[in-house]
Amino acid sequence: MEMLSTSELHIKWTLRGKPKSPIFRIAGDLVVRVNSKFTLNQISGQVIEHEESWDLSESPLVSQAYFWASRRLFATIEAGKDVSGSIKDLTKDMATENKNVEIYPDPNGDPTKFFKMDDNFQRDFYQIALFLALVYFVVQFFRTTL
Repeated sequence: MEMLSTSELHIKWTLRGKPKSPIFRIAGDLVVRVNSKFTLNQISGQVIEHEESWDLSESPLVSQAYFWASRRLFATIEAGKDVSGSIKDLTKDMATENKNVEIYPDPNGDPTKFFKMDDNFQRDFYQIALFLALVYFVVQFFRTTL
């Protein structure tokens, strides 16, 4: 590990192992030399940028082929999962388009808390009548005491 500056970190590490498949295990060990470069925010220390390079030159060609094929297969499966999740979210959003617009979630982020908008005239009428009654009683009180 080497700190190039206050905002750059360079880590070199090695990964050694054997392929899972018994066919490729005959070829020998897989050795991957990894160079990781991190760019950090100088104030908070959070990672802004992360760059990696992999060197498989110490591994036999068969092990290298197995590594790249298994990596490609894993990435393809994960991409398929991401696409299916996006399609599910899209169809879910389309299905819930006709939801009740008078009820909406809490804007502060609590998913279990909901608000209901009260837009009816009767509630407004009661509030205005209560305010006028309160003003009337205050005026009558001052009239009798002053």
